[in-house]
Amino acid sequence: MIRKIVFLIIFLWTPCLAVGEMVHDVYFRGKNHELDVYRIYGKEDGPTLMIMGGIQGNEPGGYLAADLYVDMALKKGNLIVVPRANFYSILVNKRGATGDMNRKFSSVSTHDPDSEVVKKIKEIMRQTDYFLNLHDGSGFYHPEYIDDMHNPRRYGQSIIVDTDKYITPTGKELDLGSLADRVIRQVNSSIKESEYRFRLNNHRTSAPDSIHKEQRRSATFYALTHLHKPAFACETSKSIKDFRKRVVFQTMVVNAFMKEIGIVPEQPSIYIEPPRMKYALISINNANPIAIYNNQRIFVTRGDFLEVVSVVSNYKRGVIANILGLGQLNDIGQPFRIHKPTTIEIKKDMFPCGKVHIDVTSKLNHTWLITDVNNKIYALSPDEVITVEKGATIELKDLVYMGSTSHGLNVNFKGFVPNWSNNTGEDRGYKIDTSKLLGRYATQIDKTTRRYRICAMRGNNRIVSFYIDIIDATK
Repeated sequence: MIRKIVFLIIFLWTPCLAVGEMVHDVYFRGKNHELDVYRIYGKEDGPTLMIMGGIQGNEPGGYLAADLYVDMALKKGNLIVVPRANFYSILVNKRGATGDMNRKFSSVSTHDPDSEVVKKIKEIMRQTDYFLNLHDGSGFYHPEYIDDMHNPRRYGQSIIVDTDKYITPTGKELDLGSLADRVIRQVNSSIKESEYRFRLNNHRTSAPDSIHKEQRRSATFYALTHLHKPAFACETSKSIKDFRKRVVFQTMVVNAFMKEIGIVPEQPSIYIEPPRMKYALISINNANPIAIYNNQRIFVTRGDFLEVVSVVSNYKRGVIANILGLGQLNDIGQPFRIHKPTTIEIKKDMFPCGKVHIDVTSKLNHTWLITDVNNKIYALSPDEVITVEKGATIELKDLVYMGSTSHGLNVNFKGFVPNWSNNTGEDRGYKIDTSKLLGRYATQIDKTTRRYRICAMRGNNRIVSFYIDIIDATK
């Protein structure tokens, strides 16, 4: 099942091309290998470039750079962007959690977990004119051996082609080397550090004496030799420890390719903000979801169904919620029965950005007033009464309402005013001397006992009540 979302940039329609649109397709939704594909159509016709990142999951320079082009508007030409070809490997930060996906394009078993994704990527490749695969590679490529980190077997800071020139079955010559050289000259003119300048890396993949025969199973080799599309790989160096700098270099290469082949952008963006979870919307037993913030706790009864409905963060893509010990790596939208305490880990790609803790109780409700009475902690259920002697010290610690401490309710002890000049109605956190309460707020239960109400309030509306009986032993 494909779920398609179309965002209209301008309302312009032609029978053959969705001009001025961004089309988002989601394949294998709910699986570990969920695949997002974005097609960005320019206002004017032009060539199509497919940008792919994340085929190897421990290369953030590639997939974070590709992700930046999803929101780009184009004056001319088209983009097909696959930011996270191997989302499962990205989430666990491994090159290939189920084997190297970039070695599965010559053949792949139908039993291989990557087979569906590889097949889909091959289908998408047919829709493009050029293919660019973004990677982070080892060391620094150099055509001659200098040392262990600078030699022909290294990949970093290079543009890779499988051959300098390629003749298609129709006799058309694809001059990959010349195009890559022009891109490299354009990019290097803006790189001050000579160590970080790019070089052309011709793998000569089909040659009998190639030192990179393994690349015959790669995505670029498939695109070139089976689909006869100009295909390139951009490799930034993993030795550049700040991955944000690698992302900048990747975008420089992508922008140069777009310029060389005639794709004109309207609004490029390369700023990378650290990922931050704002809140998760969580539903218990299909009830309306509540917002739970980073590092907060949610309380459920053993056996309850819990569903992470969505996660709101400063990023729209690549964000998952993993309920540890249950489901898959991405559990958003999947209800699970909770039997023991666990944690929901929120990630943006491989980067943790939040947690929600799940506590389990055997009680029949999800609302408690947590109180401290003379340094002993009690959890009062709604309408429950706790009895203390006059003079005891009470502190209202917190309110858990419908399983959450994120509810916006005030907790008001009727008969206690912490600050007469600014009475907010919020009484949590104060040491309350039960011998100094306002008597007019009490209900006389018998000769020695007065009952005070503690209310959880939303504005002027009382939502739930708890009670304190105070015994005066002198009477």
